[in-house]
Amino acid sequence: MVMRQAFGGLLWSKQLFYYDVQTWLDGDPGEPTPPAERLNGRNAKWRNFNAFDIMSMPDKWEYPWYAAWDLAFHCVALAHVDPAFAKYQLILLCREWFQHPNGALPAYEWDFSDVNPPVQAWAALEVFSVDGGRDLDFLSRVFDKLLLNFAWWVNLEDREGNNVFEGGFLGLDNIGPLDRSHLPVGGTLEQSDATGWMGFYTIAMGTIAMILNRSRQRPASDLVLKFMEHFAAIRDALASQGLWDEADGMYYDRLVTPSGTAVPVKVRSMVGVIPALAAFVLQEDDLRSSLMVGKQFSDLLSDEGFDDPDKLRESGVLRGEPGEQRMLFSLAGPDRLERLLSKVFDESEFLSPHGLRALSAYHREHPYVIDVEGVQASIDYEPAESTTSMFGGNSNWRGPIWFPLNYLMVTVLERYHRFYGDDFTIEYPTGSGRRLTLDKVAADLSDRLISIFTDDADGRRACFGGTELMQRDPAWHDNLIFSEYFHGDNGAAIGAFHQTGWTGVIADLIRRRHGEVDSIGDVIRRLSAETREPREPLP
Repeated sequence: MVMRQAFGGLLWSKQLFYYDVQTWLDGDPGEPTPPAERLNGRNAKWRNFNAFDIMSMPDKWEYPWYAAWDLAFHCVALAHVDPAFAKYQLILLCREWFQHPNGALPAYEWDFSDVNPPVQAWAALEVFSVDGGRDLDFLSRVFDKLLLNFAWWVNLEDREGNNVFEGGFLGLDNIGPLDRSHLPVGGTLEQSDATGWMGFYTIAMGTIAMILNRSRQRPASDLVLKFMEHFAAIRDALASQGLWDEADGMYYDRLVTPSGTAVPVKVRSMVGVIPALAAFVLQEDDLRSSLMVGKQFSDLLSDEGFDDPDKLRESGVLRGEPGEQRMLFSLAGPDRLERLLSKVFDESEFLSPHGLRALSAYHREHPYVIDVEGVQASIDYEPAESTTSMFGGNSNWRGPIWFPLNYLMVTVLERYHRFYGDDFTIEYPTGSGRRLTLDKVAADLSDRLISIFTDDADGRRACFGGTELMQRDPAWHDNLIFSEYFHGDNGAAIGAFHQTGWTGVIADLIRRRHGEVDSIGDVIRRLSAETREPREPLP
C-alpha cells in the first residue's frame, strides 16, 4: 500500500513548466519594459533557458517548479512505473534549452545558478538498471551532455585546482553554521561533501563509460581511464588536504581565510558522511588496463600495494580467484570507513528509530560554535523545524531525516557487502555489542525508513505524529503523505506535506528490500558475461 501510494503521488506531481528567461528579462513586444534591475537579477545569465515541458515537480501544491537534484531521485522511483518519462526527465535537464552553454545544469527556478549535488549520472545509471539495462542509446545520449557538466564542475568549482571542491550549499541549505553559498567572511570553504559528491560523480561517469565500452555501443576505454584518474586525484586530495579529522573520525569542511589560515568547521553532519558514498569495485580486466595505460591511476594502485597482491588479499581489499579478481576503491578507505560508520550507526548521534539524521544528535547537548574573523555562528541539533532564518527558515538539515542521503547510504552499504560478503561485520547499533554484515545493516536501515509509513504495534503511523485525526479516523489513516523530511526523533512528517518528490524513493526501497531490483553491479556483471573474451589471469 505504501509503495502504490508513493508511485501514485509521483504521476500526480507532473505539471507543465513554462519559463522563457529571455522574454522575462526583455519583456513582451508592445508591452511595458520590465524593471532595469531584472537584467542583473536572478537567472539573468540564463537567456538560453526556454522551458515549455511537462516535468515532475517536488510538490505542485506548494512548490510548482522542478528542482534538479530532487528530480534525479524522482526518476529512480518513476522508472518502475514509467521508465520512458523518467528517461525523458533526465535528458530534458541536459537539452540545449535547459543546460547552460558552459555546461552548468539549471538548479531550480529561483536561482538556476545555485549548485546542486551532481547526481544526474548516478540517476541515469539507476534508471537504466531498473528498466532492464538494455537502453544503451539513452545512456549514451545523457553521457555526452554530462561530460560538459563534469567539465564545468572541474573548471569552476575547484578554484585552487587541488581537487578539493567548493560548490556552495549543495542542496543542504542550512546544514552548517554559515551560509555556504554566501560566506559572511572572505576566503574559500573547502567542502568535504562537494569533494565527496565529485568522487561520486566520477564513479558514475566512469561506470557509464565502462558499460558503453563493454557493450560495444561505442569505444570508451579512454574515458573509463579518464574518470579513474580523476577519482585517484580526488581521493588523494581528500586524504591529504586536511578534511579528515583523525581524532573525531569524521570529515569536516575547512574554511580557508584570505590570510591562508585554515579553520575546520567541526560539525557532525551528513556533510562528513558523503565521501563514504563514493565507492566502486574494479574487475580484473579493468585493473589490467589501468596498470598498462592509466598513469595516475596506476600510481594509485601501486600506492595501495597492488604490486603485492598477497598483502591486498590479507587486508580484504583484493578478493576473488585469479581471473575473477576484484578490488574495492572508496574515497573513505577501509579504516576510515569503519570509523565513520561507527558514528553514523550510533543512536546517540545519527541513527534514529526511523533512519539517519542529517545532523548528529550529539549537538543537542553540545552546540557547535565557530568564531572566525570577528564573525561568530553556531548550530545545534533541531529534530523538527528550523529555528534559523537562513534560506528563509523554510528548510532544515539540522536534524530531521531526509530520504535522499538515507537512500544512497542503503545502496552503498549493499555495494560494500557485494564486495566483502559475510567476511566484514560492524557493530550495529554502535555500542550494542551486536555485529552484523553490511547487507543486514542495509536491511535494518531500510526497515527503519519504511516504518515511518507503516502501522506500529499500536496501530499508529510515525508520519502522522500527534495529528489524531489522521492516526484514528479510518477516512484519513490509510491515506499517506510523503513529506519533504521527517522528525529526527519520532519520524513525524514535516516540511512540505505533499512533497512525494524524492520521498517517493520509498517505493524503490520497498522493492529493493524484497529483492525485486537489480543493482547496477548486476547489470554490469551480465554485460561482462555476454561480452567477455578469454584472458590470462593476473598473478
